Amino acid sequence: MADPKLHHYVPQFYLRRFTDSTERLWAWDKTSDRVFRTQPKAVAAESNFYQLPQLIEHGHNPLEMEKQFADLEGQVSSITGQWLDWVRSGHSGDSLPIPAVNREIISQFLALQSLRTADTRAILVAFSALHGYQAESEEDVRALHAAVLWDDALISSYADRVSRCTWLFALNLTPSPFVTSDNPLAFRTSDHRAWVKPGNLGKGAYVVYPLAPDVIMYCYPDEGVWRNSNISRFDCQISPVLMSESMVQSENSAQVFMASRFVISSQNSFSFEREFLRMIEDGPDVPPTVE
Repeated sequence: MADPKLHHYVPQFYLRRFTDSTERLWAWDKTSDRVFRTQPKAVAAESNFYQLPQLIEHGHNPLEMEKQFADLEGQVSSITGQWLDWVRSGHSGDSLPIPAVNREIISQFLALQSLRTADTRAILVAFSALHGYQAESEEDVRALHAAVLWDDALISSYADRVSRCTWLFALNLTPSPFVTSDNPLAFRTSDHRAWVKPGNLGKGAYVVYPLAPDVIMYCYPDEGVWRNSNISRFDCQISPVLMSESMVQSENSAQVFMASRFVISSQNSFSFEREFLRMIEDGPDVPPTVE
């Protein structure tokens, strides 16, 4: 079988969960205000995004990183697929039986997902340029990104932080689906007032990660206001809070803010997302959210 040339920085198994009844998804290009229907394999991906030709001279496969992601994604697809079944068939307050090994796998995946996207790569290149390193070729850019993604200490630190979070799951029974994007892991300030990027560096920021149009995952860090709250007693539970349409829109605003380019949905309806983008573009420097 030929090696894949189109590398996804948002996994296909994840994108397939946001498809409609015909296994297509709807994408809104926020840079051009264009909506189109497509397949999961055709979005949130770039040709040879993780290819590292410099590995060849050391006797390694230049697609080693892509293969590592594929192996991890296979495990995560199975684990989170089971979570979706549990949440959809469960009730508020029910606990999800998540063993330690699965928590470790998902923590690593979320840490990597926050760093593997095109958006993070662009931020990394800009940050490096400010500090004296100018990537002069696409190969330099890939090598710079790979150095971060293969930094065991960094990834372990992020993953450990995620693992120590309180994990809470909420079910959306409203007509409005959760949307996702080409940069789906969102971070919200502890006062709930703004989305931040890169949020994994922000004190007290918590993770908001849509798992499907009807299920969302929250990760509240063991620090700041959360340490003194009672949130930890809800770890690995289905939220007792019933999602309203305004709450769904609030979480969807994250995907508009986080997206490099594409906001993705199971429905062809992006009126709220368009309105929120206009609010970002016309509003204050601090990115707003919907209360």
